[in-house]
Amino acid sequence: REQLFGLHPNADLTFRNKEVQTLLNTILETQPKSSSASGGRTREDIVYEKAEELLATMPSDYIEDEYMEAIGDLGGLSIPLNIFLMQEIQRLQMVIKNVRAMMKTMLQAIRGEVVITEIILQGINSMYDARVPGSWTHSAGGDEISWLSPTLALWYVGLIGRDEQNRVWLKDGRPAAFWMTGFFNAQGFLTAVQQEVTRAHKADKWSLDAVMVHTEVTEFEKPEQVRTGPREGVLIHGLFLDGAAWSRNESSLIESEPKKLFCALPLIMVTAVTKGTKRSMAGDYGPYGAYECPCYKYPKRTDRYIIFHVSLASREQRPVHWSLRGTALLCTTE
Repeated sequence: REQLFGLHPNADLTFRNKEVQTLLNTILETQPKSSSASGGRTREDIVYEKAEELLATMPSDYIEDEYMEAIGDLGGLSIPLNIFLMQEIQRLQMVIKNVRAMMKTMLQAIRGEVVITEIILQGINSMYDARVPGSWTHSAGGDEISWLSPTLALWYVGLIGRDEQNRVWLKDGRPAAFWMTGFFNAQGFLTAVQQEVTRAHKADKWSLDAVMVHTEVTEFEKPEQVRTGPREGVLIHGLFLDGAAWSRNESSLIESEPKKLFCALPLIMVTAVTKGTKRSMAGDYGPYGAYECPCYKYPKRTDRYIIFHVSLASREQRPVHWSLRGTALLCTTE
């Protein structure tokens, strides 16, 4: 059936997986939440242990004077990517502060030292189900304040990864390759890259309005293979192809392997070029031109989560073929 609409047979597998996941989520949501237990650990005991474990491994707070001094050593706030780093640290610090305070309050509530409110109860229920409490991901007004993950473990791994990237950047300088998934504001990161490249071509009278993002898939499979970044632009990693695969030999999009839903894409070089230069590069992507592949923050593809478009070579198929396949890049497959 899926082939009638131009989709890959793997699309049916994706649909089945989502169907089962929805069923399992419904079962979890409807299971009893009572803490009564005849022997064994209660729900509160399990949550208390989890909260203590997470608190013990929480990243330390960012001290403003310290990270501003480190950013000054990196060139100060006159460099666009340094401004971006400062903003990312400030947002991550808000998340760390919020999560730490919430878990301490949950521990106090379980010990009977404070009154259990609705938010605390929701947090306890979520942690018991190994899910992310809603107050960690969204503000009271419904704004996203951190990132979405299906499980608490994945969310916490994301927290540690983001903290590590920021601290390495502060200590050792700009990384050779950036983990795209670890940014709150990925569009701001791309804008900062464009600003830096535009300033480097000040003698050529480039302006920010006259340039656009240009991407190239490199031969590097892992960030550890990269020793230094490109002369202009940056390298990013952590993106996955959905609806297609990538041939390293042909440097082109190819059909997905059966039952393999996602394909890790090699590192991508992101830079800025003038619009005229971009148009002249059409032949570099095969006889039919490039497929402008949308990149999304989450598997849920909406305008709210789209980041930018990546030009991918399509040497055997016309770009419309991949449009029908629903081919896209994802920052996370979960």
